[in-house]
Amino acid sequence: MCAFFARPNLDNTQFKQLMGGEPLTLSGQTQIATTSGLTLYGGVSGGTVMYIPIIATGATNNYVLTYDSIKQAIVLKESTASGGTGVYTCRTPTTCTVGGLSANTNIFNCSVNYILECALVPIVNPILTNPSISAFSINCTETLLEVGSTLSVCDLVTVDLGSIDSNYAGITDTRSCGVSGYTFNYFGTPGAFTPNTSLSTLYSSGIGTINEGSNIPVTVCAYFSGGSQPYDSNGGLYSTPFVATAYTENKLITGIYPWFWGIESGGVVPAGTNRPDGTCIKNIIGSGTVCGTVCKVVETTCGTLDIPFNSSAYDYIWFALPSGTTKTKWTSLSNNGEICGSISMGGNLFPEPEVVTNVCTTCWNGQTYQIYVSNYQSAVSTIMEIN
Repeated sequence: MCAFFARPNLDNTQFKQLMGGEPLTLSGQTQIATTSGLTLYGGVSGGTVMYIPIIATGATNNYVLTYDSIKQAIVLKESTASGGTGVYTCRTPTTCTVGGLSANTNIFNCSVNYILECALVPIVNPILTNPSISAFSINCTETLLEVGSTLSVCDLVTVDLGSIDSNYAGITDTRSCGVSGYTFNYFGTPGAFTPNTSLSTLYSSGIGTINEGSNIPVTVCAYFSGGSQPYDSNGGLYSTPFVATAYTENKLITGIYPWFWGIESGGVVPAGTNRPDGTCIKNIIGSGTVCGTVCKVVETTCGTLDIPFNSSAYDYIWFALPSGTTKTKWTSLSNNGEICGSISMGGNLFPEPEVVTNVCTTCWNGQTYQIYVSNYQSAVSTIMEIN
């Protein structure tokens, strides 16, 4: 008697899974004989129901099923292709800088997504530039002025509100929201706060007198308002908003005593005759002109002094320096010599200077000068250098 064996075909005619019923459980290993034997519903296109084959071949470590848009199928691919948690387990640290990923960075066991993000999309901070007084000028361009001279100050100030330069977003904003006003102090006298939102302002003041040494004819104080919060490229807070602050700037003028030079005619007389002495030169400086020529130079006496005497064969040449400065040599285009020795028609062109006290001008008085007068009349048609 033969055993009965029935092997029904599994098709939609004889079998169906009821909608809403219990799950269909397949025990053991279910084999799909063809690579296109397992499909997923893919919607309707042009009235035709589309089914997408699920293909799984050539599996290797860390591969997962994922949809491949090029093959238009669900296939095994590296886990990172589907946003998985694949990690980097190769050589470390990095040996070169790639984008935002710096050299010598330890990337072992870091996720591949993290490594790519660090390299390709690093967080970029904005460039912050604080506000400033960008330009400040007064009507006097000199930094050295004669002691006792007067100065009427007119000044122009321009401010910069600074910037928040988010170049990654192509946006630039100001660090400060604006300027609220200014204070101007003239010659040490405090000024009152003046409300003013202009970024460029012209002011005038009274007249001040220059003293010896450092003088600050004007100090400007600009009051900047607070600013907005800066953000990085990831939308995170970066640094802090600018806090309302007042910035100051001043102009410095140094008051000095000038030095003088000139010529005195001796007339058609023998060498050394009618030579002017230190007292004579002192009087010439005090009066400006008596019987000769005097020139005032408002500069320091450090370094080389260039003097265009342009004297004749009948003229004595001289120069006078504030006490504390000593010169030892003179040089012209055709000659040179030491500045030393006594007053003598046969001595050096310039003897030792005479120290003269209580030298006065219309700007100052009571100063001591070293006065150098030539021993004899000299024609000097080129620049003479005094060192």
